Amino acid sequence: MNNRFTINELIYKANKHRTDSRDSGLEAQDYSEILDKLQRIISKNHSTELAQVLYSEEAEAKLKNLIMQYLNSERMVVKGIQNISELVDMVYNDMAGMGILSEYLKDSEVEEINVNAYNGVWVLYKDKKVRLPVSFSNPEACSNIAKKMSRFGNVILDGSKPIGDSYISKGIRMSGAIVPCVDPDAGAIASIRKQKPSYITRENLINWGTATADELDFLTLCVNNGISVAIGGATGSGKTSDMGYILSCISNDTRIVTIEDTRELTLARYDENGVMVNDVIHLLTKEEPNPITMLDLLKLSLRLHPKILVPAEMRGKEALTVQEAGRTGHTIVSTLHANSARTAYERILTMCLEAGTSLTEERLLKNIVEAFPIMVFKMQLPDNSRKYMEIFEATGVKSGEVVGNTLFKFDVDHYEKDEDERIKKVVGSHKRIGHISQALANNLLINGVERKEICRFAGSEFKSKGK
Repeated sequence: MNNRFTINELIYKANKHRTDSRDSGLEAQDYSEILDKLQRIISKNHSTELAQVLYSEEAEAKLKNLIMQYLNSERMVVKGIQNISELVDMVYNDMAGMGILSEYLKDSEVEEINVNAYNGVWVLYKDKKVRLPVSFSNPEACSNIAKKMSRFGNVILDGSKPIGDSYISKGIRMSGAIVPCVDPDAGAIASIRKQKPSYITRENLINWGTATADELDFLTLCVNNGISVAIGGATGSGKTSDMGYILSCISNDTRIVTIEDTRELTLARYDENGVMVNDVIHLLTKEEPNPITMLDLLKLSLRLHPKILVPAEMRGKEALTVQEAGRTGHTIVSTLHANSARTAYERILTMCLEAGTSLTEERLLKNIVEAFPIMVFKMQLPDNSRKYMEIFEATGVKSGEVVGNTLFKFDVDHYEKDEDERIKKVVGSHKRIGHISQALANNLLINGVERKEICRFAGSEFKSKGK
């Protein structure tokens, strides 16, 4: 057994049963003032340790040690509380506890938690959606939990900034709002989405019916060999998870730079000594004050000489810089909101136009097609299953419309319904529809892909040239 303790842990243990351990010469403050100050200090300087308490019992001791450390270094005394260990326990519970959400945050089967009000919480699993039969005690308690969750990612929600995106830990993103952007009777709203990279494996994607082996092999072949890929779909369709899977198939010596608003991608790999073994940089945007936008980080990224550039989601005028990077030797992997593979190109065009450009729409659309030859459309179906509905290769623009080949497609055959006529299962199949273009096949060949591997996806014209 390890019997080594830090000095703060010794103080904690020594004072656990005492009631006279604080220096009465110090000016006492209200507990709420002490809690607020400690939360700000620890969320700013120790957000990682704060987030780990959700998953590790060892982290509880570390966080209590930090609380003890700052209570001592800042010489904090609370009115009516003389036992420092009692104070540490109170602060820890208020800082790290998540109330009725705790067990669901720890549950590996939970994909999403939606707080609609203090008395309205829904939990989403892969195959079902459940309304919790319990509530927060009151609107204020709900608001406090929303504020607490945001602090895990060093984001402060208060009256001057009542909305924000944060991350509770790597792979768990939280978006929330409090009063005045939320009805005082509700307390707060929050959406917590859990990304589970270890859960999104090739085997699982195939077994779930999300994609076929050929589809996954094709996408990883493209990204590994200089062909940019974008994934379009609605919120909750699993775009980021799939992007993470594709990027996990990249070799360790390939330089990757990711840009996110909140940290969801976890691509870094480490050896047994904790040394990073792959060439990955993760960058995050920053909100007011002194904001750092995705466009700012894109410009920085291009100076970092990435082989693969990952602007995690295109939302606005940064798309113009993204497509320019995709046409100048960078492999791009990104996502966007779209309703189909073809309309995704129009969505990117709209975003590029927001930036302002002297190019005509048709010329700009041709540039976008050149930048993103491959477009994936993913969808969450009525039975909550997620499918690659289409993998599309854009080959050009004709009369202002994107033209190309549908390579793979999921066809819905029929629905199975329960006694209440609700859809319980979507029955269909993934189908191979077409072949990659001669131009794409040649690009893969030039980039070092074996001809026999390209022949899996190419047409007879390319195959005949290899004989």
